[in-house]
Amino acid sequence: MGIFSRILHPFSSGPNAGGSSLPPAPRELLGQYSLDVNNEVITVSDALKSDVGVLQWIEELRETGDLKYLRVDWAPLSAVGEKLAHAHHSATVIHTENDRDMRGAALDLLKWGNDLGASDIHIRVLSRFAVIEVRLDNQILEAREITTGYADKLMRGLYNLSPNRGATYSETSSQDAAIGGPVLRGTGLVNVRIVHGPCAPISDAGHFMILRLQSSDNGRVRNAVEISKLRPVKIPDGALDLESQGWTAEQSELLQEFILAPTGSIVLTGPPGSGKTHVMHALSAHRQRVMPGQRQVFVEQPVELIAPWAIQLDIANTLDAKATGEAYAARTRQALRMDTNFLGLGEIRDAYIARIWLEAANGGMSMMTTMHTSSPFEVPSRLRDMDPDGLNFSVICNTAIISGLVAMRLVPLVCPHCAVPWTVDDSRFPPRVRQAIVSWSRGRSTDHLRRVGPGCDHCSRTGYAGRRVVAEVVDADEELMGDFIEFGATVARHRYHARPSADTTMLEKAMVLVSQGALDPFDARMTGRIRSYDDLMHERELGQRPPGAHH
Repeated sequence: MGIFSRILHPFSSGPNAGGSSLPPAPRELLGQYSLDVNNEVITVSDALKSDVGVLQWIEELRETGDLKYLRVDWAPLSAVGEKLAHAHHSATVIHTENDRDMRGAALDLLKWGNDLGASDIHIRVLSRFAVIEVRLDNQILEAREITTGYADKLMRGLYNLSPNRGATYSETSSQDAAIGGPVLRGTGLVNVRIVHGPCAPISDAGHFMILRLQSSDNGRVRNAVEISKLRPVKIPDGALDLESQGWTAEQSELLQEFILAPTGSIVLTGPPGSGKTHVMHALSAHRQRVMPGQRQVFVEQPVELIAPWAIQLDIANTLDAKATGEAYAARTRQALRMDTNFLGLGEIRDAYIARIWLEAANGGMSMMTTMHTSSPFEVPSRLRDMDPDGLNFSVICNTAIISGLVAMRLVPLVCPHCAVPWTVDDSRFPPRVRQAIVSWSRGRSTDHLRRVGPGCDHCSRTGYAGRRVVAEVVDADEELMGDFIEFGATVARHRYHARPSADTTMLEKAMVLVSQGALDPFDARMTGRIRSYDDLMHERELGQRPPGAHH
């Protein structure tokens, strides 16, 4: 058999109902068919319907395999997997793989990867199928989709090659191992590092295996024929559309700059329910569409939105903050061993996670994470409070560590059909806040302001007509980071807001919505304390003064 042959056609021969031998399956059938000899039916992935080699092999089965009435069912790969699972229990498929078969398949896979010149092989089990991918010249390419059952057996075979494996292979456990020594003879490799574990979709037993390949021959000639069979990985459907959710065009452009940067972290802030997970998902999908050959890994508790293009490590419920931090740290360290280009952390909530975040950022990783703060300018202070020595401003206020700071809220819009006029005697506010609201009209009438109404048929009696994002996006450039270190958070914020190019605050955007009659002034509180227009402009004026004159 040739390169990668055993894994590409594991069922090389065997007795059928008539006692003869079957011709070996072509490599294109890697884990993609189910042969029921008793009923003379073969179920094949419909992706191979036009593959000449597959069609020729089916004819050989009819002519030389004593299966002259063989019927072909072209079906989605998921259906093939279901057939294989059923056949495993009913013993209707002619061939099954034993441990020896899978050991050979595992070694052939490693040799195939080395002959490609690949640095890594990724096997990912998704909800209905599995995929084998390779990293070639720093780009991840797809080799083949396979059934989940065959992927499980293949990963077990690979893990069992390791002489120093710590425990029995488990689909539900995070495991590391290494393959080396005589077992790799003939593959062209001297060492293979294995990282394996569960990932989303957890409910469908998702898991992965990353194989880091170390070759013994740097001057080897790559197999051009096998390379030509690789294809780009699938990209997410659609396109990035943040503006329809309430982001401004300028904010969308900045976020795209942040997500495509080679280093630095985007830190999204806001309380629970402010939409951070959704915008992370949208930005991750955009990055994958622009750079499909990059590996994204997320560490989340729990995984809320499935991203098939990424490996999502789920953290189970933990007993306390310390256990959660330790679990985050363990998963993040695992992610750093997984051939990762982009790392997403669900939330930095304590010093355990903050330190591992900094470790990853210092390693040149492009990242995205969240924090619960009321303002983007509070992020450095919050991190410093977690670890005053290890996370002080001089350490973390670095553009290679933090690339962008984002604050966001989801505010409810009043129903235009039943909203009622807002009046300055609104008893929900103390007098000072009512006057602050009036100040944003800047001498104009407040007759156009509205508050939530009693509800109507248009809004299902809620008084509201959906929600929209109100956000502030801060470019964490050299000047801002230097101001944090030299002058502290308050002066850094004033000086940043004084820039003509700076994004306006969430409060300013909320008050624009209030002035348009779209947002109840009471709901503008979600963006922060409502202060007068004049007070905010005074802060802008302070920011334009020399730092020593800010009092």
